[in-house]
Amino acid sequence: MDRQTARSYAGKHVIINEGKNGRYVGLLEQIETKPKKIWSGIVKISGILLYPEINIESDQLPAPLYSEGEKVFCTGNKISPLKQDFPHSYKESVNYALAGMWNEVDDQKENNESVLAMIHQELKRRKADHLLYRDVFVYYSLVKKARHYYVYDEEKQEALSLDGCPFEFEIKVKDKWKRAHNISGPTFELENGKQVDLSHGDRLRLNKSQFDPYRILINELDKPALHALERGLRKLGIFHENSVYCHNSLLIQLLSTVEQATFKGVNFISYSTEKHQYMIQHHYEREILEEEPDIAYDRFEFTSDTGERLITTYATQLSKD
Repeated sequence: MDRQTARSYAGKHVIINEGKNGRYVGLLEQIETKPKKIWSGIVKISGILLYPEINIESDQLPAPLYSEGEKVFCTGNKISPLKQDFPHSYKESVNYALAGMWNEVDDQKENNESVLAMIHQELKRRKADHLLYRDVFVYYSLVKKARHYYVYDEEKQEALSLDGCPFEFEIKVKDKWKRAHNISGPTFELENGKQVDLSHGDRLRLNKSQFDPYRILINELDKPALHALERGLRKLGIFHENSVYCHNSLLIQLLSTVEQATFKGVNFISYSTEKHQYMIQHHYEREILEEEPDIAYDRFEFTSDTGERLITTYATQLSKD
């Protein structure tokens, strides 16, 4: 704002722009216009227009640079006219500034999610989506409760039963992490077929790539059930890498309780090619048994956007319905 405009705003609200530290509203109380120098002024702070930027590496919000009623001396290149009313108190303006920042970040999140989804889909098509999760692990401790074994995430304070767990873990063998899957209880089998017994309190870890709902679903399915799914996919000319969304309600049930032994529901999976869209309703039933093989029922209902439909099914025994 030039000095002539500044004189016309004496006693009126103006804006102080502090860049990353926010924008503030206040009354222009005094103007100094020394020859051959940029003009300066004293502004009494009334409120905030834009909250200071948040450092994503910090766990605390930054405080506003100026407080209510504070008198700030600054040069005219930071001051600009406020061309609308400012009806808020200082406290109200902070609330509105924070709400505005929330909306801005939320909008960015939605935009970023669409971009991330496109990148993820292309990497899946190129069979390279594992690069998104390289060397990213969640660490657990093995816990025994009664006759059952669980893995416990101390950070999130969450337990996951090992009974029927679809994840591939990594365990420490001679101070080196080795891939292994759970056989039963504390027994894990390495890729070379060797079995290792862990003890209560031993550490395990999971690669976060396995938290992808679609990948979890594929890993959970018995081989005959997976073959039934893939048989339907082949008939429609689509593949796993065409998956774009998976609502894995079975995973939600598995993670929500460590005591439940029976599960029933529907997963919704969508696929996309350059020409068509596809939807699968995966009806499932699970019963985890102590001394016998688990009972599983899987029914895949395929529908294309052209109206083509087909059904494939796998069951260890007939559904009770």
